[in-house]
Amino acid sequence: MRGRKHRVFTYEEIHAATSGFSASALLGRGSHGSVYRASLDRGRLLAAAKLPSLASASSGSPSATDAEIDLLSSLPRSPLFVNLVGATPASGPSPRIPVVDLMPHGSLYDLLHDPLRPSTPLSRRLRLALRSAAALAQLHSLRIVHRDVKPANLLLDAKGRPRLADFGLAIRLPLPGGDEDRSLPPPAGTMGYLDPGYVRPVDASTTTDVYSFGVVLLEVLSGREAIDVEYSPPSLVDWATPLLEDGRFEELWDPRAAPADRSEEEAARAVAQVAGRCLAPTAGDRPSMAEVVTALQAANRRRLLQWALRRPGKRSHPPNGNKRVSDVARS
Repeated sequence: MRGRKHRVFTYEEIHAATSGFSASALLGRGSHGSVYRASLDRGRLLAAAKLPSLASASSGSPSATDAEIDLLSSLPRSPLFVNLVGATPASGPSPRIPVVDLMPHGSLYDLLHDPLRPSTPLSRRLRLALRSAAALAQLHSLRIVHRDVKPANLLLDAKGRPRLADFGLAIRLPLPGGDEDRSLPPPAGTMGYLDPGYVRPVDASTTTDVYSFGVVLLEVLSGREAIDVEYSPPSLVDWATPLLEDGRFEELWDPRAAPADRSEEEAARAVAQVAGRCLAPTAGDRPSMAEVVTALQAANRRRLLQWALRRPGKRSHPPNGNKRVSDVARS
C-alpha cells in the first residue's frame, strides 16, 4: 500500500525537542523503548517521540520501530488512532525515531489501575470501551491485526478519549486466496491477553484481537488486571469464565464502580456477555469487532434510554444513539 506522507525530522531536532531525552520529558517506558514529550516548531507542535531501546536500535534486522513507522505511514489519519506525525530517516548512524500524536492523559490502564487516580464511574468506562472497540474495528477494516490489544495501548487524548496505540507488532493480513502466509511473523502479544489458539503464524487473524479485547472488557468491568498473582487464579479470564457461564455477573463488578441503578446493571450485564463471546475458545464463534461495536452501542443506548425515561419533561430519546464506527470516531 502506498504510504501517507509524513514529516522527516533530524535526530538533532528530536534531541533538542526532548531536552536531550531528559527525565523531565519522559512519558513512559516499554519493552521496545521510551517515549518522550517533544516540543517542536518552537513550541507550536507538541508530540511524543519514541526512542527505541538499545537492543532494538542495534539489531541488524528490521525492528518493531521500523515496522510501526511503515504501517502508520500507510494508515489514514484517524481520531481513533495515535497517528504518525513524522520520523527520523531510515538510513544513518542514529536510531530511527517515530514522532506521534501526544496523548496527555495516560492510558486506559492508568485510568483503571492507578491507585492515585479517583475511580472512574461505570458509565464512563462503558463509553471508553465503545470507543476502543470502534478503534479496533476501524483497524480491522483495513485488514490489519494489532496483536497487542490491552489497556496500556489505549491512550487518552486531550479530551480523555481512548486511541489505539503501539503498532509495533501489528501485521497486515494477506489477501484471501493469496500465498503470503509464509511471510507472517511468529505469534506475539502480551501474556494474559494473548489468544491461546494463536500458536502458529498462519493462525493470525482479526479474531486474535477480538479475544484480547474480551480481556479488556473484563478489566473495564472488574477493575482486575489480566494477570495478578495476588488473586487465585491469577488469570482474569480463568477467574471470570465460570462467573460468566453461571450468570453470576454481580461477582464481576469492580466494587469501586458497581452499577449505580438497574439500567447500568443491565448495560453491564450486556457488556459482560459480549466479553464472554469475544473469549470463545473457537475463533469462529467470536464476533467481529464491528459486531462488538454494535452490541456495545445497544448496551449504552439501553442505559441512556432508561435514564431519559426517568426524567419527565426532558428529551425522551438518548443522545449518542445507534452509530457507525465512523460516527463513534467523531463523537
